[in-house]
Amino acid sequence: MRLAKKLDKKGRFAKVSRFSLYLLLISTPLALASVQGWAISVIHFVTLIALTAFLFEKSLTWDWEWIKTPLDKPILCLLVLCLLSSVFSVHKYTSIWSSVLLLDYCVIFYLAIHVVRTRSQFRQLVYLIVFMAALLSIIGLLKKFCGNPFPWWDYTDFQNEPDRLSSTFGNADHLAGYMEMAIPLLLGLLLTGLRGIKLYLTIVLSVLLFMALIFSLSRGGWIGALIGLFFMSVALLFNPYFKSKRFVITLVCGFFVVAFIVLSSTPVVKRIRTLEEKGNIPTLKSRITVWGGIAEMIKDHPLLGTGPGTFATVFTQYQPPGFFSRYFMGHNDYLHFTSETGLPLIAVMAWMIVALFIRGFKKLNNPSRLVRGITLGAMSGITAILVHSIFDFNLHIPANAILFTILAALVASPIPDSGGQITDDRKQRIEGLADPK
Repeated sequence: MRLAKKLDKKGRFAKVSRFSLYLLLISTPLALASVQGWAISVIHFVTLIALTAFLFEKSLTWDWEWIKTPLDKPILCLLVLCLLSSVFSVHKYTSIWSSVLLLDYCVIFYLAIHVVRTRSQFRQLVYLIVFMAALLSIIGLLKKFCGNPFPWWDYTDFQNEPDRLSSTFGNADHLAGYMEMAIPLLLGLLLTGLRGIKLYLTIVLSVLLFMALIFSLSRGGWIGALIGLFFMSVALLFNPYFKSKRFVITLVCGFFVVAFIVLSSTPVVKRIRTLEEKGNIPTLKSRITVWGGIAEMIKDHPLLGTGPGTFATVFTQYQPPGFFSRYFMGHNDYLHFTSETGLPLIAVMAWMIVALFIRGFKKLNNPSRLVRGITLGAMSGITAILVHSIFDFNLHIPANAILFTILAALVASPIPDSGGQITDDRKQRIEGLADPK
């Protein structure tokens, strides 16, 4: 009887942690992608609640089993590196709070590993991500074509290009980053054996998310999505469990035909031409020039960087002349992070990516269609955002960083259990064993 009560409490507090993760996935995209200080404070608060519930559950049941992942060692190295960089930071207060946000992401990653354990919980998590992507798409399309019925999401005062679809995000490129992570995950559901209304609904939602991505007019988003879907197609073609090779070839060819038609449209052509245009909007040429300034910044602070979160403060000394506005972000996450924490970060990032993808490819050989579909969708979404991060700073946007963290957890997590945390039949069996009559 006592054991059954402990397991029941364990499930109850695990739900608090799990629903806290759900709350973060719901709230962060709706609050201007959570880039403002008050929204980041909410992330700290909700993450603390989730962690407290998790630790309280562990204390009650005295079950301190730790689920190992291939990212454990690189994450530890990352945290140590950020700690050392913060100690020698040019602005310690800023670095401390940036490190706390990084710690939030690590806590979210491990909570997802430990409290999302069953097949039904995996589905719930994926369905929630897809639902939020669809909601963001609908809000964005309504704002673009119906005169914005949501005045609280009116950001035209500070948007350089208000005609681009940005939904609840302040920047259309960051909405594209969200979509390019969600679209492959949605397509991965098609590999789980959906039938009937679920299959048709998935196809409709795919079209909806693609529309949002296209109308965002994000060049980096398009490139990232294309490469992510190309990765998914190649992985499917070489996967022994996937038999419909013709379906993949047809799907890829169809997608490129549609992409060609879309890219031939007038607004898209104009958007592509801005690769070489000048003005207040960062172009590829201007970003390359800025990257040269970041390289000089790294050269002057090679070992531990300038400190987490200090880029905007320090880069004023390195920004090349001739720009109309100040660069608060490096428009390249890899250079930006390296300038703040030093060259050792490059090895840590490479270690994390390689370890994650090795784990993912192993899971693609699992006989479960659910495991293969979700894993491949998450890997493809991660691939897309990693490519997009070469040209932008999506991983500095909390809503996108949290989604990226959850996708990484889906890839790194162990194979999900087939049942729930504890069923009524199992409770009865436990009670029978604990208190035999």
